[in-house]
Amino acid sequence: MIRVVALSVAVVVAVAAGPVAAKPQGEVKIGLAAEPNTFDPHLTVGRNSQIFIVNVFDGLTARDAQGNLVPALAESWKRVNPTTWQFALRKGVKFHNGDDFNAECVKFTLDRGINPETKATIISELSTIARTEIVDPYTVNVVTKAPDFLLPVRLGELFGLMLSPKHTNAVGKEGIATKPNGTGPFKLVSWAKNERLVLEANEQYWRGAPKVKTIVVRPILEDAARIAALQAGEVDMIAPIPHVRIEELKRNAKLAIKTIPAPRIFHVTIDVRKPPFDNVKVRQALNHAVDVNAILRSLYFGHGTRLATVVDKNALGYDAGVPPYAYDPNRAKALLAEAGFPNGLDVEFDSFTGSIADHAKPAEAIVGYLQKVGLRVKQNVFEFSAFGPRRVSNTTAPLFIYSIGNSYLEPSWVIRWLTQGGLGMHYKNPKLDEMLTRIEATDDRARRAQLYGDVQRLIKDEAPFIFLFQADAAFGMSTRIDYAPRPDETQWLYPLGIKG
Repeated sequence: MIRVVALSVAVVVAVAAGPVAAKPQGEVKIGLAAEPNTFDPHLTVGRNSQIFIVNVFDGLTARDAQGNLVPALAESWKRVNPTTWQFALRKGVKFHNGDDFNAECVKFTLDRGINPETKATIISELSTIARTEIVDPYTVNVVTKAPDFLLPVRLGELFGLMLSPKHTNAVGKEGIATKPNGTGPFKLVSWAKNERLVLEANEQYWRGAPKVKTIVVRPILEDAARIAALQAGEVDMIAPIPHVRIEELKRNAKLAIKTIPAPRIFHVTIDVRKPPFDNVKVRQALNHAVDVNAILRSLYFGHGTRLATVVDKNALGYDAGVPPYAYDPNRAKALLAEAGFPNGLDVEFDSFTGSIADHAKPAEAIVGYLQKVGLRVKQNVFEFSAFGPRRVSNTTAPLFIYSIGNSYLEPSWVIRWLTQGGLGMHYKNPKLDEMLTRIEATDDRARRAQLYGDVQRLIKDEAPFIFLFQADAAFGMSTRIDYAPRPDETQWLYPLGIKG
């Protein structure tokens, strides 16, 4: 595979097709904490769906094993003017049902995604698109409303999955949700919701056929049940593994436990609109109040990284020279007193269960630390299905724990998302917006990386969040299979193999 080289106009070289693969063989059973809510790429809810349906569909771009952006259904791309990106498409690619992939598919997919009637759940990632123009059968121009340096990333594996116009129009929304027709390495052949989902290798895949013939996915919600299924040989791989069980499972000679830093940033969102949290001293006090390193030791057993801001350590421009807030409860009490709260204050704190990562246990620990410095905290615990609507309607408590996976590995994206002025996140700063706009105006990665240092220092000082950590993703698997997790949370099963 040829590595992408970033140039001033972001021209990307083509990736050569791999050699013809051997015929897929065998079956692998996987236990996951959740199954997709749908296979309609425009109507996914939550990262659990987005990181899995990439096995059935392809985007115009993709990530390699190291997290680098590489060609997929687009062989190359370039910015032809500030608001227009041109994509040269791969020829000879077929959808699972034999439909041809071409420029018409790209225009149909993107038009559908931005059409208000679709009510796309991923519209925030496609809303920069004004229109898509067909140049010729294998070339498209995507025109954005304003310069968007992230468009090639947006049209990748999470938000740019391509549809067949003929099939989609034939089966409609309900059909595409359960009978997807992608160009990806696997076909969905059966799906009994809440029981099992069966994928079969696409032997005509443009990258070459997958190694494994059949993959059976079982949603196993409980951690203990998922681990027991792995230990009993009922499944060959599980994700996630609770960090408390990692060392124990490593002692099992029949298992391989693999961890990888995931770009999922844990934080507590602070509603800066509401007194007293409009006072920066109060927000800084909250950061000094929480012993994040102790939480990493006690809950994650060292399988995580303390963060100074909301920029993860693998992101472009991560600045290790920006130190995190020190755990200092006395300093926290002093700052609260300076802000006019020598006797503490009353606050509600929302947390939830049932999402892609465990938020309930760290929330309990954080609440305990806040209580030690004088905050009288009422903790609300919801199922994620109930918490999500609270966040969407901006009715969360002034403090709530959350995490976001920075799948773009670009600080601008995650910071814009966290400062959008809605969905429970209300911190806005004109200076920060100006800094990000200046960064986004350049396609020069090295220059962007340099400028992100100042952004991180500003965010740390402003403390619109209680900055926490990124936790490693943990996978457990039988030694009979060969699989290397990717650093972007995506459960990309194409490289999965069976040993021997």
